[in-house]
Amino acid sequence: MSIRGALALAPPSTTIAASSFNRALSVVADRWSMQILRDSFAGVRRFEQFRTCSGAPRATLADRLKGLVDRGVLERVRYRNAPPRYEYRLSAQGTDLFGATLLLLGWEQLWMPPGAARQPLRHKACGHLMSPELICSLCGQPVTFENTEYEILRMHGKARLPAPLRRRLSSPSKKATDGVTRRSLIELADLIADRWSLLVLCAGFLGLRRYDDIQDAVGIATNILAHRLMQLVEHGMCSRRQYSEHPPRYEYHLTEKGRDLFPVAFMLMQWGDRWLVPGHGGNLRVRHKECGSLVRGVVSCGRCGEPLSAHEVNVPVSAAQIR
Repeated sequence: MSIRGALALAPPSTTIAASSFNRALSVVADRWSMQILRDSFAGVRRFEQFRTCSGAPRATLADRLKGLVDRGVLERVRYRNAPPRYEYRLSAQGTDLFGATLLLLGWEQLWMPPGAARQPLRHKACGHLMSPELICSLCGQPVTFENTEYEILRMHGKARLPAPLRRRLSSPSKKATDGVTRRSLIELADLIADRWSLLVLCAGFLGLRRYDDIQDAVGIATNILAHRLMQLVEHGMCSRRQYSEHPPRYEYHLTEKGRDLFPVAFMLMQWGDRWLVPGHGGNLRVRHKECGSLVRGVVSCGRCGEPLSAHEVNVPVSAAQIR
């Protein structure tokens, strides 16, 4: 097994499981949680507003809000005493997820299915519609899948992945109906918010292409891995290529669509390093080939190049995409 650009190799079975990317996914890897974050950056704070925007069932929404409060991403603040009423505000930890959220929105705008309504992002400071970019804070150049390499550090002990989400991804329908675009949007939203799918993509970012190598690095059951790889291929994020005929064997290569999620994954890993393992960092270090330095990522405006903050971008609420 080989890992792309690895400068130091830890045991493969712990590489992804022990990463800060995995820790970050334990907090946000769920479509409803990601929609709550997106709507929070759009200014939504109250329960009924979240429900209207997302369309989430009341029990599901209450569960996700409680989970984000328990993990320190949101703060539950009373705004009325009689009767008591509460709203949910982003904490400093939650606000620091803006970069990953914005990059994901930019990816959705670029790759959403044909016929879907696009909601452009506008940078208020320069006044232009824009696409967010991940930039190296030291050299100011873009950080991409193609211009990075990894240092993999040995960690003491063995990290274990929690049990997978009980909600199973639905298989894409082949039947053409008036709701095909809406279903495609929901399926895509589920896929890119699913923990196992994102961990499989992370294996691809490390250069792992073969089934056994991916399974070893992620620590995933064979039936779950087979299903996620099928979904990633059907949504055009991986391509399946045969490399052996007797017996038939296949590799899974990231497509441009899959590689374009690398900045999102990096910002989630950087967030996990900062908030979930403070003072220690995770087991993956990303080095920028352009300047040779370890990357500290900053999300900037693709038009004017200035760093972006949550108050400078018109983040659209989630309702238009999922309802």
